Amino acid sequence: MPGGTDFSLVDGGPLVALLRRIGWRRPDGRVDYLRVCTVLVAIAWGPLLVAMVSARLVGGQSFPIDWGVHARLLVAIPLLLRADVSLHARTRFVASQLVADGWVAAQQERFDRIVASAIRHRDSIFPEVVLLCLALLASEFVVWNLGGTPFLTRRLTMDRHLLAARWWYALVALPMFQFLVYRALWRWAIWVQMLWRLSRLRLQPTATHPDLAGGLEFLSWPSIGFGHVVGALAAAQAGVWANQVLYAGVKVTDLKAQGVVFIIAGVVVALGPLLFLSARLWHCKIEGQHEYGSLATDYTRMFQARWFARRDRDDVLGSADIQSLADLGNASEIVSKMRLVPFGPRAVITVAAAAAAPMVPVALLGVPLPELLAKLAGTLIGKPG
Repeated sequence: MPGGTDFSLVDGGPLVALLRRIGWRRPDGRVDYLRVCTVLVAIAWGPLLVAMVSARLVGGQSFPIDWGVHARLLVAIPLLLRADVSLHARTRFVASQLVADGWVAAQQERFDRIVASAIRHRDSIFPEVVLLCLALLASEFVVWNLGGTPFLTRRLTMDRHLLAARWWYALVALPMFQFLVYRALWRWAIWVQMLWRLSRLRLQPTATHPDLAGGLEFLSWPSIGFGHVVGALAAAQAGVWANQVLYAGVKVTDLKAQGVVFIIAGVVVALGPLLFLSARLWHCKIEGQHEYGSLATDYTRMFQARWFARRDRDDVLGSADIQSLADLGNASEIVSKMRLVPFGPRAVITVAAAAAAPMVPVALLGVPLPELLAKLAGTLIGKPG
């Protein structure tokens, strides 16, 4: 791994090693996450579906749908696995960019130690074993109502037709979901540590870089990749809220504040660690404003003396001085607009959208279907609101 350019935040660890050992890999050696997603969802959700259908056929009863269960298994698990694909590409790009663009050229050994430490934590067996045990323990508390939300509804949890499904959910499906969540959070913790240690390096951002972040905006790419994790957690929470609206009489409007808080929390968790670099960007902006301010003062004085202190201006057309003055103005404007965080509005919107998207179906529960269809039809025909 020369210079850390092949570093990946997720392409390693006991789970990845197991998946490779059983042959779930692509021709390039990477894990085939499409196959993994299909198999894990089938293992987690398939038996529950069979149990529900069997209970319906044998018992002749119609059971309420637990949207939280289906959201975790059918939406959140695929998103958590998709996060690995995204983070693999994004963290590899960041590591190669740091080396290729010379950000760590004078501190290569320190950078290599940062990468080696991240790989050591990523590949460690102990954390994933602990997370698996925690997932199993927490699942029992939830499913058996020892401190969490019961599976399905209270009056149905002990129905003999659903007892097998309850055990499967407690021992396989929910632990699978929780383990993937804890594993994603562990990867996030590794990334946070990397950002902290990178912020201690003598990076040299440029105040006039067009990304308005001194050239460091590329460091936000992995944080945006964690938007998949935020989306997975939002889907699980949206399933819980859907149950509350449909079965507990909770109004959609009562969940508005919780939804806003969740979206804000998702953005803070995903992008907040990038604030470690804010101090360096602040110093860069202050120095840039001072340097370009001094340069602008000197240049404009010379420009004034050359073109305004004399009357003969026949050669002003085509003069490079005019273009240079405009270029200097553009550079100074970039410096003044430079952000103190290595991410922009697009990153915030992306993560916020990932958190908000699963909540849209819950919000629609508060609008009666005929009214919703009427509004959509009115929109299509151009009817004024």
